[in-house]
Order: sequence, then C-alpha cells, then structure tokens
Amino acid sequence: MDKSAFSRRRVLSLGAIGMASFAGCLGSSDNGGKETSNDESSTDEGTSDNETDTNPEQSESEGLPDNGAVVFVYDDGPMKDYTQAFPAHQAFDAPATTGIITGRIGLQNYNGYDWMDVEQLEELEAAGWEIASHTTEHSVVGTYELVEDADASDDRVYPEEIRHGYWTSKDLEITDGKTTVTRTIVGYGEDDVGKYIEFDGSLGESFTRGETVTRYGEEAMHEALGESKRKLESLGFEIDSFLAPYDNFDDYSRKFVRQYYNAVANAEHGSRINDPDEFDPFYTHRDYFIEFSSPDRVKADLDEIADRGALGVFGAHTYKEEVTEERIYETLEWVDERGIEVLTLREACQITS
Repeated sequence: MDKSAFSRRRVLSLGAIGMASFAGCLGSSDNGGKETSNDESSTDEGTSDNETDTNPEQSESEGLPDNGAVVFVYDDGPMKDYTQAFPAHQAFDAPATTGIITGRIGLQNYNGYDWMDVEQLEELEAAGWEIASHTTEHSVVGTYELVEDADASDDRVYPEEIRHGYWTSKDLEITDGKTTVTRTIVGYGEDDVGKYIEFDGSLGESFTRGETVTRYGEEAMHEALGESKRKLESLGFEIDSFLAPYDNFDDYSRKFVRQYYNAVANAEHGSRINDPDEFDPFYTHRDYFIEFSSPDRVKADLDEIADRGALGVFGAHTYKEEVTEERIYETLEWVDERGIEVLTLREACQITS
C-alpha cells in the first residue's frame, strides 16, 4: 500500500506556513471575551470587532495541493474515535479533526457509550490530530423556525425541530426579529398538532409561523461556546475550530462563533466539497461519508476533489454501527489512490488563507 501521498502533510505542518497563519484566516477570534449585541434579528452583522487583518509578515500561502485535500471531522468524542478511527488514520499517517463535548470527556457508559479521556485526546493530538470544540453539552447553537402560529395564551411552541427542548430548565427565546420573549423550558413532546416545546408560562405575545424562531439567548450562547473552549485549553489543547451540534448553524450562531473560533467544520451541511478559490472557514461545507451515504457517492466526490483541486470535508459518528474501522480505512484507501492530501481543518485554513 502506497502511503506516500500522505507524507506531504508533515511538510505542510512544519514548513513555511506556520501556526501563526491560522490567526489570519479571515480574522482571528479573541481568547474568550464576550461581545454583546442588542440585535433581535437572526442575521449575521458581518465581521466582529475582535477580528484582525492577516499578519503581513506571515509566509504566503501556496494553496491546496494540485489533487486537492480532504478533512475528516469526527463528532462528539466517543471512545470509538480512538479505537476505530485512530488506527485507520495511523495506517496512512493521516490526521483528522475530532469535535469534543467537554461535559462527556472520560465518561463511561453515558448514553450507552464510553467517551475519550484526556490521555487519549493527548495521544491523538500528538499524532497530528486537531481537537475542536463541540460545545459543553451538545446543545443547539442555531435557530429553528416555528411551523405553527403561536397565540399569546399558548405555553407551547411547535418549531421545525424540538432539540432546544432537550435541556429543561434552560431559558429559550422566541423571536420574530421585532418582538422577543424569553421563557423557561419545562419539557417537550408530541400531541395531535405536532412536536412541541413546553414552557413554564404563556408566551404573552403572538407569533407567526415561518417568521419566528426559537434560539438560546446571548448568555447561553457564550456559555456553550466560550466555556467549551476554555475547558479544552485548560487541559492543554490548542483550540481553533468549532463543530456545531446537530449540523445546526446559521447567521445567528455565526456571529457568536466568530468571537471564539477561526473555523466551523459544518457551517453548511449537505455537501462535502468546498471551492478551493472561495473557501471561507465560517461557511465550510461538510457531509457524512459513511452514514447517510454510499461508496459510489463518496468516490464520485473524491474524483471531483482530485479533478478540481478542491477541499472536501467528510464527517462521521464512529459510534454508529455502520461506521467501522474497515469502512474508514477503505475511504482512506480511495483518498490515497487519487493522491489527495489529508489535513486537519486547522491546516486546511492555514494553506487557503
């Protein structure tokens, strides 16, 4: 088996493109400070005041390799990242990025799975893997539209997804961009209307479906994003990238994430291919390469990546039954056959900045 295609990543990570270049990739995040906003809409207000221009003294990027590159991003931090994905990647000297839920580090039999501990994460990082933030408890960072109108007397709302409701006792905002109310979540469920989130009292305002969203407020957003990064950094890891839970990311979450991170692995879910000339790490396209996919689709995408010199971002949950070491290894073989480089998200940002 020819692994020469992957030896180039050592040159990329140790060569002229230094770590400082990542801070200049579309501006750098600050180190955990908060920027508050009174904006009630769920639109991106643009560049954060915390962002800075690219360092004029950094070495010029040479761009992606001719045959393109692929970033593998694994979700959540289960033990199977270490026991299944890691051995497959080691066989090819290929790195990956793993999104870690800080509240699950080292847990045993939580939700039916064991989770990587600090020593295992350190081993991954020492082997060239990137440790990324996946929030403190896998909480939603984006918004969900209401699919049913809500009256002022209602104590339930019916959003397109009820994932905010999984965390009872948290406060949730319901907003149409003009009017915002905050209520405490007491439960979720399904009735003859549909799936709902239930609150501790009536809304007090009426809201129209399609024009109204549910979202966490600023304090909860800063906690989910900032505390996760600070925890991982306190354990000694360098944290630059973010992975959004449930692939739920939008303009509302983007304005908070910019304050803490330099890239989002799954900002645009549903496609694996990123244009090499227009790559923006806050709009990264990612999709799964084993679950919800097929070998033929993956190989077709790899062909396009190699032909265009594009950047592919491939995701997986290793605790899923179909995501095995053999399937990961097989995919890496396809990558190898096409001479495609394997990078971490941090490295991809470095060489495209």
